[in-house]
Parts: sequence; C-alpha cells; structure tokens
Amino acid sequence: MDTFIEQVVSGVMTGSVYGIVALALVMIFQSTRMFNFGQGEIATFTTFIAWSLMLHMPYALGFVLAVVIAFGIGAVLERGVIRLVEDKPAMSGVMVGLGLFIAFNSISASIYGPEPHHFEQPFTGGPIDIGGVTIGRHSAYLFGVAMLLSALFYAFFRYTSVGLALRATAADRTGAELMGVPTGYMLMLGWGLATAVGAVAGMLVAPMIVLTPNMMFFVLLFGFAAAVLGGLDSAPGAVVGGVIVGVTQNLVGVYVDDLVSALHVGSIRDPNQYRDIVAMGLIIVVLALRPRGLFGRAIVERV
Repeated sequence: MDTFIEQVVSGVMTGSVYGIVALALVMIFQSTRMFNFGQGEIATFTTFIAWSLMLHMPYALGFVLAVVIAFGIGAVLERGVIRLVEDKPAMSGVMVGLGLFIAFNSISASIYGPEPHHFEQPFTGGPIDIGGVTIGRHSAYLFGVAMLLSALFYAFFRYTSVGLALRATAADRTGAELMGVPTGYMLMLGWGLATAVGAVAGMLVAPMIVLTPNMMFFVLLFGFAAAVLGGLDSAPGAVVGGVIVGVTQNLVGVYVDDLVSALHVGSIRDPNQYRDIVAMGLIIVVLALRPRGLFGRAIVERV
C-alpha cells in the first residue's frame, strides 16, 4: 500500500509539469484556435536565458526576468510570424508550429551547445515527510506553482474583462471586433502569456532532469496529451489531465509486470516501456467517450 501511495504522489508531482505545459497550450488554443508545437523548444530557450541570468543574479530575479523575456518573445512571434498565417488554412499554422520547434531547438543548440547544464533549485534541504510519504522540496514547489497558475488563469479567463475578450476573440473574431474588442492585441497577449507560462514550466523541469536543447521534447508530448485529455477550453482541466497522465504512467510502470504475470501471458522485460503506451490508450478511451475531453464544453450551434 505504501508503494501505491508513493507512486500516486510521485505521479501527481510529475503530472504537474505536464499540466503547466498543457495550460500554456490551452491558452494559445483558447485565443487563436491553433497549437504551438514549438512551445517546448521556446520554453527551453528561455530556460537557457534564465540559466545565464542566474549566473549573475539571485534565482528569483533571474526567474522573473526570464518570464518577462518569454512574454516578449511570444508577443513578437504572434505579431511577426503567426499573424501572417492566421487567415490561411489550418495546415499553415501546423507548419509554422513545427518551424518554430526546429528554429528554437537549433538556436538553443548553437548558442549553448549540446552538453547538459545544471539548473539551480529554488530550495535546499532534505525531502518533506507527510504521513510517511516522502516528497522532494522542489516537487512540492512545482505542484504548488501548478495549482496556483491553474486557479489564476481560470479566474482570469472567466471573471476578467481581458480574459473574456480573449475568449470572445477565439470564439468569433469578427463578432468580437464588432463589439469593440481589439482582437489584434488580444492575440498578441494570448501568445505572450502562453509563452511566459511555458517558460515557467521549463524552469521548473530543468532542476529535475538536465538542461539541454532537447529537454522539453517528451514533456511537451505529454503536456499535449494532458491538454487533450482535460479539455482544450479548460485551464483547470489541463492541470487535472496532466496529473492523470503522470499518475497513470507511474502505476503502469510499477504494476504492469505483476498484472502480466498474474494473467500468465508471458513476461515484460522493461515495464517502463509500457507507461507511455497505456497513458496514450487512456486518452483514446476518454476521447472516444467525451470527444471534448473531461472538462471540455460542448459547442452549441444555432441555425
């Protein structure tokens, strides 16, 4: 039982990372109805910037400056790149996202090199013991940030005039313009905020693994899965989807071998190879039953 609880808690912490990335993807989708496949690579690049800043200043100041720089990068990309294809077929947006993926990966590798870099943790000291379950300090910090961001952006999109304007721009840009919403600035703001959130995810992930140009590849993959699972129009759903993916991966990695042995259908050489397969299978099942995700809202069309 202790192993089960430890794996669930560990999965929640890992899933929080996926949830933050999913939150950034949901924000872009809510404001522009497109996916930014370059989100992870932009986050990696801004994490490298944070690493450079933190060599010369305290962690907190470097963190905040990196988030501000990320916001600027997102706003400039929307104004200078995304706006060029916003009225084009959907495949144009997909290709731009893939182009951003390649471009920022190459920029990070060319400036900082392929070798791993150590990224500072905000807290020092031993792990925290809660009811017999050991939790690393950084993992607890990461989970807290994920919950805070989820609550803030849920309130932002639901209760603020700017958030409602962003939602209106995504739902019906022409109608929003007729109502006086500056849709161009809303789109730029949406990309800036999403890129800033992605930078936060990158800086939280880096101490857990190593900072390299390819650091965010799998995190982005499972963040995308979390966004689809939770619902592409739900900020809390993005974080919940990330937690579900993280917990499922951990439980499968620990118990799939026991299950196969109990069924007498052979043995598994490396159970961890099935973690991602089962996680993706779970998403397929959920989408088959709820195409808009667990927390997504159905679109009502009136003729």
